[in-house]
Amino acid sequence: MLAKLLRSLLFGASLCSAGSALHAAPALAGHAGLMGQTLDADAVKAVLLGKKVTLGGARVVIVMARTGDAQNAFLQSRLGMTTSQFQNHWRRLFMTGGGTAPRIVETEAEARKLAAETPGAIVIADSASATGLAVLTAK
Repeated sequence: MLAKLLRSLLFGASLCSAGSALHAAPALAGHAGLMGQTLDADAVKAVLLGKKVTLGGARVVIVMARTGDAQNAFLQSRLGMTTSQFQNHWRRLFMTGGGTAPRIVETEAEARKLAAETPGAIVIADSASATGLAVLTAK
């Protein structure tokens, strides 16, 4: 009986760890035309905050989901901002003529799809689901 309980607990623990392995680290990814580009922490910050507006000769188009786990984690770790704070930053920039506002879609899947179709587009995505996109940085 005790052995059966231990097996059940081990099985449950392995399922939990397998589920978390399905989600990789959030990454900044972009249109396939940006393949070969790599960004360090300072460059990521500059691009996301609108201080650097071109990558690989193309004008940067930021694509965002209204909300998303990978996006929230990445913005928090790289910029110390929530998605809402990030969007407010861009609203202020846009209203003062300081930049082009990010294109906002409902889901992270839609954001990845739009980034794949738009030259110069970047998106924050779970690196495991960034197929067809150029991963510019991980973590």
